[in-house]
Amino acid sequence: MVDLVKWSLLLSYYTGRFTGVLNFEMDFKTGRVRKTKRATISAAVANLVMLYLYSQILDRQLVAKVWIKTNTLQDTLFRFMMDVRMVCVFLSLASRWCLRRRFMWLFKSVCQIYLRHPDLVQYCRRSIVSKCFGATMFGVLQMTMILFVASNQLTVRLALRIFSIISITYTINVIITQYFIAMAIIRARYGTLAKELQSILAESASLVPNEGETFVTKCCHLADELEKIARAQSHLQTITERISTTYTVQIICLISTNYLNMVGNVYLMFSLSKYKALTASLPKLAILNTIAFVVFYYLDSWLNVFNVFYLIDSHNRMVKLLNQWTLVRPGMHPRLETAFENFTLSLARNPFKLTCFGLFNIDRLGAFAVCNSLIMHSILLILYDVQHF
Repeated sequence: MVDLVKWSLLLSYYTGRFTGVLNFEMDFKTGRVRKTKRATISAAVANLVMLYLYSQILDRQLVAKVWIKTNTLQDTLFRFMMDVRMVCVFLSLASRWCLRRRFMWLFKSVCQIYLRHPDLVQYCRRSIVSKCFGATMFGVLQMTMILFVASNQLTVRLALRIFSIISITYTINVIITQYFIAMAIIRARYGTLAKELQSILAESASLVPNEGETFVTKCCHLADELEKIARAQSHLQTITERISTTYTVQIICLISTNYLNMVGNVYLMFSLSKYKALTASLPKLAILNTIAFVVFYYLDSWLNVFNVFYLIDSHNRMVKLLNQWTLVRPGMHPRLETAFENFTLSLARNPFKLTCFGLFNIDRLGAFAVCNSLIMHSILLILYDVQHF
């Protein structure tokens, strides 16, 4: 049977190498990473090619050339979205060079978790495969949508500029997918740890308190296993915090691009329904393609957001599960009781948080505020169009 998770990981790795997002090599059999001359040169060349492609999108009339019958607001909005996207891509690529060693450590740590605990695949298979499929479909649908719109006036120069736009979007998708996979693997490892913790709690509850040698041996064994879980959880939290700090610039850039894309897609659907001239010369297949593009974009965004939320939920479930140890506390051996107390205190002293520059936490409350802002700005944009065009 084809291992879809493994193929998704390989696809993410090699697309990262191809686009210059990854400037080091990684061995998927051992989890080792290496800074080689070949990886450095290939990443540098890919980044220079990306810089050249950026120069092809600087044409202020590009949107008008691709989509002839746009109004001033549509043209300005789409050009602004492209400019912000370009700036974000190059800031993200620059951070890959400045924080190269940190990224190498993160990729090695996450890969080793995946290799050492193959049973975690069952907890992340669906999300990783869905993400890779959704990102691929999003890229394909965007490419076909642009080709449908520009097919009547397609030239070699315009085709190069369209390829530039697609390449920038593809690079963004690679960065998002790598972040997504890292978080999904950590969340899956939390799932296996929670299962082990539940097993320890069940076995602790089944013990009959006495001073016998068997009872003491079992309690000490359970204490050792619990301490292993505590160390593994601490390591996972350290990796997650380093991912949060290392990806800070990219997270801000990706939030900015996604925010603008979501507002732009809402306005795009409004424009298609209001301005019939935009779609008069397009076949019905192109309209269906555009609708499918918007649907896949929002599904992809939903996967990205909830992947982080599910990680936070996994940690909270472990905390709630650990709090159940007080139910089996009477008669518990001091060695096992101390292990439970130390684990509980460790989680209390180091709360699980995903922050961005220390300015805000990445959680459901923050996402709700962003959603409200998205709705408000989408409505304001539509109202401005209704009043002035």
